[in-house]
Amino acid sequence: MNNRYLCVAVLAATALTLGAVGAPADAAPGHGRHGQLAVWTSSHTMTIWTPQLWQTLARNHVGLFVQVNDGDYRPDADTWATDIIGEANRLALPVTIWTGGNDTTSAQTQAEVDAIHAWLDADRLHVQGIVIDDEGTAQTMALVGKAMAGDQSAEQQLLSANIDPAQQCQAVAANEALIKRAHREGLALDETAMPQSLDDLDAGTLALQDTLNATSNPPATWDANYFQAYRSDFSTDFGSAISPGLITSYYESAHQHLGDAGELTIGVAGLAPYATLAPLVHDVRLLATLGQKTIPVFSLEQIVATYGQGAINSLAAAAHEPLPTVDQPDPADLHARATYQQLAEEVAALTPQVTRTRDGVPQQANNYPNTSCAPQGGPSEE
Repeated sequence: MNNRYLCVAVLAATALTLGAVGAPADAAPGHGRHGQLAVWTSSHTMTIWTPQLWQTLARNHVGLFVQVNDGDYRPDADTWATDIIGEANRLALPVTIWTGGNDTTSAQTQAEVDAIHAWLDADRLHVQGIVIDDEGTAQTMALVGKAMAGDQSAEQQLLSANIDPAQQCQAVAANEALIKRAHREGLALDETAMPQSLDDLDAGTLALQDTLNATSNPPATWDANYFQAYRSDFSTDFGSAISPGLITSYYESAHQHLGDAGELTIGVAGLAPYATLAPLVHDVRLLATLGQKTIPVFSLEQIVATYGQGAINSLAAAAHEPLPTVDQPDPADLHARATYQQLAEEVAALTPQVTRTRDGVPQQANNYPNTSCAPQGGPSEE
């Protein structure tokens, strides 16, 4: 879940002057409906799950995004996830399964969805749906780490190995088939992804997502998309000047491209600027003001460890307390977004050269919104 952000030097062959990015239109202050706090949890130990914690979660009706792996939903498994979801069901708390799905063909993800559905049925567990954690493949993110450390060969591999617009369209079709399959099984299928996907769309291309081997958003029609607008990560890359206005900017982009399916998740609790609770409370209030219904924060474990269990009460209350005004992006926020939009444009421009050198045949980057990747049924859904 803790995504790693690319700097321009990783992929750009030439540094270009950043263009100005206009601020999004003002949102009407206070127009948002009251939101509901949710938390991501990946704790595979039972020590955090005290009766007091459950009482706090139940009193505030906090939603849970519960991470599972294949060991949790194998046949006849009796694991922490079964116990946690079972208790959440008893307390009528909303639960969404959180699992990885970072493969290009979606074959592994389809097997995960089928296995999770069978496990839920067998153990008589109820969830609202499944959210696929799509941050690029493990191999791609390993290359990103090396490239950010100055490994030029890793930079070249990111460009030469990953850029493949035709394969990107195949992945989109496979994800459409997966979404339909989940719907037939009575499950919503959501996605959580890097917010740079929105910078890609704002630049009129799917090229940056292609380079990261991340699923394109859209044309894939997930039921909800939770973009990881983590100010903590942006502050690491761009400095402490990153403001809550960055959240507003990404939220407006998400709704522009995806309507009500475009939402954000915020964090990381405990990391700057969230070393204290107040900034996180403010950003929860901001999303409530903007109109987001479910407001996921990363993560339950870090909230409790950093601020104490009582912080859940404050964060849950914040989801019902819209701000009097909406934070607008400041120059540092616009610079961060312009950086990634510029990067998306550069990768799109390099795509024909890279594919010609590698394959002998040039490919154009997939454009947006007029893309040739419009869903067309994809592979068999059976």
